[in-house]
Amino acid sequence: MKHNVFVVDTRNCVGCLACEIACKQEHSTDAGAAWIRVRKEDPREIEGRLRLRYDVEYCLHCTNPSCKDACPVDAITKRDDGAVLIDEKACIGCSACVDACSLGMMQFDEKKGLAQKCDLCVSRTNRGLLPACAAACISHCIYFGDMAEITARAPELIKLLKDKDVAG
Repeated sequence: MKHNVFVVDTRNCVGCLACEIACKQEHSTDAGAAWIRVRKEDPREIEGRLRLRYDVEYCLHCTNPSCKDACPVDAITKRDDGAVLIDEKACIGCSACVDACSLGMMQFDEKKGLAQKCDLCVSRTNRGLLPACAAACISHCIYFGDMAEITARAPELIKLLKDKDVAG
């Protein structure tokens, strides 16, 4: 079974927000919801030159997701392919998962009364398509696919993949 990963190489991000917009359109989320967030960092010296960088925050679909462990009704599952998903029919809206997410990427939809987060666009990826954010990225800095393939194509992203295990 493939183990899909989602990695953003922030060195090449130009801050266009195409990923955020594509995600909102794909999932019809409210304007305030952000399953992927791009934030401008202050200019800083990198390799002897002043540079502007963007930080991209997104759900890492952790190996051992703390949001899943915190859910009292088992509404959060981790698929064999790596995707961490919320079953909206099972979610009781207690927000325990929101509090448990160390990345702040688990969110609460006040209108629906349910937790929400990135679902790796499983409706797209199940059909062999890229997640909406990766497909829309004009800088091609969002990598999605099998962990072995991603690390073979982009060895410099190995550190980013290691950081993926923030929740254990």
